[in-house]
Amino acid sequence: LSGGLQLMSCDAEGLVRLWSIRSNECVFTMDAHDDRIWALDLEDGMLVTGGADSRLKVFKDTTKELEEQTREEDEQNTLKEQKLANHLRFKEYEQALDIAIDMDKPRQVLKVLVAMSENDLSNGKDALGTLQSHVKNWAMSRISQILRYCREWNTRARNSHISMLTVKAIITTKPADRLACVEGLPDILAGIAPYAERHFERIDKLHAESYLIDFALSSMGDLGSGEYLEWEKTSKLVLPPKKLDGRVQVGGQTMIGFKADDSDDEGSDADSEVMTIGESDSDSSPSSDNDSGSDSDSGTEESSD
Repeated sequence: LSGGLQLMSCDAEGLVRLWSIRSNECVFTMDAHDDRIWALDLEDGMLVTGGADSRLKVFKDTTKELEEQTREEDEQNTLKEQKLANHLRFKEYEQALDIAIDMDKPRQVLKVLVAMSENDLSNGKDALGTLQSHVKNWAMSRISQILRYCREWNTRARNSHISMLTVKAIITTKPADRLACVEGLPDILAGIAPYAERHFERIDKLHAESYLIDFALSSMGDLGSGEYLEWEKTSKLVLPPKKLDGRVQVGGQTMIGFKADDSDDEGSDADSEVMTIGESDSDSSPSSDNDSGSDSDSGTEESSD
């Protein structure tokens, strides 16, 4: 017992309990005998009990060994995770896949398979062929493990593609009679089938709905035909002015900018048409000038009289 902070007890039901003195709680229970326990003793790290079932049982305290084993396993897992990350970084997918399968982590295996297929597609290779080359070296126990992963992945639509690709690589590589002899494998495949049918129906529906785009394009006509090109030539596109001279109004507000030279205005009038948007102040200015001029003339006439 660790430093006198734990206590062992037995009862009439044949159970041995380990208590924590600090928390006053039972931390471990062990079924030692089929009848009442009459005797209990601790010596040299071993527990000896005797009960009414006429049996003596000896138990060894393996707490330190279990803690050491757990610590070593954690260190090994940390080292494997680091190796897995390094293999993925340098695109060494075969070694990364073996490490992920040995660690029994479906999420890491899925990550490696997705990276492998994307790398093959980017390089113009067949992802199915790459998977088939890996499946040839797998034992039947590993294939059963991978198919269990596929059954879990296939429940989600975003993982269905890589799941079905892996299943296809296994079925097309390993003989059917060998797969049928693996214990539990038919049940795993039976669990994959319903979700696979659902995903296929979803893909068929999307494929059928995609023909709506073809129908719309065919109804609009070919955009590269002569009719569209002729319409583009004859149509005058309204573009924003290249130079802002204060005469163009947008939304009732004059866009203030520099005034173009008279020479530039004459050249632009000769080359292109001037499009007026809304009413312009330039149309009313000449009339106002004429009115002021007439008023001044009449005033001079009256003064002369």
